[in-house]
Amino acid sequence: MLLKIIVLFFVFIAVLGFFGKMHWLGGKRLTQSRCKSCGRYRIGTSPCPCKKG
Repeated sequence: MLLKIIVLFFVFIAVLGFFGKMHWLGGKRLTQSRCKSCGRYRIGTSPCPCKKG
């Protein structure tokens, strides 16, 4: 019984990891909101601080 619970837990964690890697759940939007030159996340519409100066 304990082994079954442990196996189900690991399967559940694997499924969560699989869905976390999918880009249709918002991952694509997060990768597009990064600065092309420095890699920081951009918040809002202002330019990245690396390009201001």
